[in-house]
Amino acid sequence: MDPAVATAFACAWPDRVRVLLAWTDDQEAEVPPRLLGAWLLVERHTRLSWPWKALVCPPGPVAYLGTPVIDGRQVTTVLAAMLAAIRRMPELPKLIQAGDMSGGSAVTEALETVLDGGAGSARLLETRIRAGLTSSDDPKAFWAASMSPRRLQGFARKRRQLSKEGELALSFVDEPAAVATALEEFLRLEASGWKAARHSALASNPNTGRFARELVLGLAERRLVRIEALRLDGKPIAMWVVLLCGDAAFTWRTAYDETYSRFSPGVLLLEHTTMRLLADPTISFTDSCNHRDTGQQAERWPERHEVRDLLIDVEPGRKLRLLFLASREKAYRRGREAARQLYHRLRPTLAQLRRRLRGEAAKDPQE
Repeated sequence: MDPAVATAFACAWPDRVRVLLAWTDDQEAEVPPRLLGAWLLVERHTRLSWPWKALVCPPGPVAYLGTPVIDGRQVTTVLAAMLAAIRRMPELPKLIQAGDMSGGSAVTEALETVLDGGAGSARLLETRIRAGLTSSDDPKAFWAASMSPRRLQGFARKRRQLSKEGELALSFVDEPAAVATALEEFLRLEASGWKAARHSALASNPNTGRFARELVLGLAERRLVRIEALRLDGKPIAMWVVLLCGDAAFTWRTAYDETYSRFSPGVLLLEHTTMRLLADPTISFTDSCNHRDTGQQAERWPERHEVRDLLIDVEPGRKLRLLFLASREKAYRRGREAARQLYHRLRPTLAQLRRRLRGEAAKDPQE
């Protein structure tokens, strides 16, 4: 919900940005109004809401948390006022596509209370968990306990082998000019690997590239970005962009040079980043930002952050519409997940078939 996210999104995409702000309303008190809550939303048609428009949060494909920021002493009151404002304003869509809402938080609990009180209806679309990291008194002991001694020895051996390839160094920047330079390095590194092949690298799409630059540079002005890098002879071979907010950190994006994949540079940098985060007294929790509970962080970090995808309708008497949209979306997600699992089951067979076909093709010229 940082203002830099709203500004970056407005620069990168044509969708209308809507920011709900809740303030104290005490006209008799001789004090200025105080901000109580903020919820960043964008107005657009989505697969989930079609044929209607929805207010969507997180606003884009590379934002990973949709929980509104609200004063902990007035969560229920502020949420009720926000939903009432959406219902009252004729220019706003009445559907809210709320994704990646922190499960079990004061906000989600208050939202259930407000909806049960007649502020609207909601359907739960999906619940996921992803890795998180809480503060530790002994970072070295934490990392040592994150894997078996044999694997620790294996990664130490890879580090020694990698150091024989050139001068190996870890770098860390948070000053705005240095962050701007490191971000461009990161975008080039990410675009050189498998993410580019899948069109999921930030630079694969002009909009996400523009969003990343605006976001990171906007946050860097307030020292809310850190870019970690593992460098070989000065060249980055693994990088991590970490965003900060309050006492939380978000390991937003990572990339590595696949030329050195046999040395596991991403895990070597993960060790350094994990140790730094755990040793930082200003950070109490780190969100992995992973869509699902997979990857190196899921294997190394024991904590879990639950997130939920919700569809909310603030209009009274529209439960049938809500049921239709939610059922359609759930069916789509079930089908997509079944296809994903089928692909992973068949992938070894398909790879073997491709190898055989390539082997036969190689023999054709000789024949």
